[in-house]
Amino acid sequence: MNILLIDDHFCAREGVACLLKQIFPLLRVFEADNFEDGLAVVRETPLNLVLLDVQLPDKNGLAGLTELKAVFPGLCVVMFSGLDDRELVFEALRLGAMGFIVKTVTRQAFIEALRDVLSGKVYLPPSAVGPRAVNQAPPAADNGILAISDPADLGLTPREFEVLSWLVQGKCNKQIATQLGIGEQTVRNHLRPIFQKFGVARRAELLVKVFQQGIVFGRPGIGN
Repeated sequence: MNILLIDDHFCAREGVACLLKQIFPLLRVFEADNFEDGLAVVRETPLNLVLLDVQLPDKNGLAGLTELKAVFPGLCVVMFSGLDDRELVFEALRLGAMGFIVKTVTRQAFIEALRDVLSGKVYLPPSAVGPRAVNQAPPAADNGILAISDPADLGLTPREFEVLSWLVQGKCNKQIATQLGIGEQTVRNHLRPIFQKFGVARRAELLVKVFQQGIVFGRPGIGN
C-alpha cells in the first residue's frame, strides 16, 4: 500500500508518517512539502491514498484537489487540515475528496477515518455531522436550516428517509442494514432511488446536497 502526504509542516508529516507505519506495517509512505512536488509523486507512483493539506505554500489545497481529480479522477484524496470548518468540509467533498480529517483528531479516530476511506467509504469529521446536522431541533426558521420530519417533503418513502438519515451520520451500508434490521442489498436498493431523487451519483455528492440545503433530521428510527 502506498500513501502520499502533502504537508508543508515537517513535524506534522513525520508524526503522521510514523503513525501510518505503525498502523500498516507494510505501508510505503511518500512525502512532499508542497503541491508541485506531491503532483510529481502522483504522476510517477501508484497510490492508494493522498493526504492533502488544505493550506500549502504554493497552492490552495482545494485548488490542488481540483487539479488532482481532473488529471487522476480515480485517485483517493483526503483533505488534512487544522481548520475544522463545516463549509470547507463540504466544499472538499463537492470537489471530489473522499473525506476530511482534522489534525486535532484523536489517534483512534484517525485510524478509523483511514480505514473508512481505504474501504471506499466517505469520512466526515464530527463537526460536519454533529449536533447542527442531526439529533437537534433547528434554531430560528430564517437561518436556512430545514427541519424534516415527513419523508414526503423530500419525495422519499419512509424507509428511504430512514436510510438517508443514517447515511448522513456517516454510516456504511452494513451499519445501516444492522440498524434497520434489513440486508445490505436492500440498503443498496433504497439508495438508488435516493440518489436519483437528489440528482447525484455518489454518497459524497448526496451528503453535500443534503447539507447545502440545510436539511436536518431527528434521531433515525430503528427498523422492526
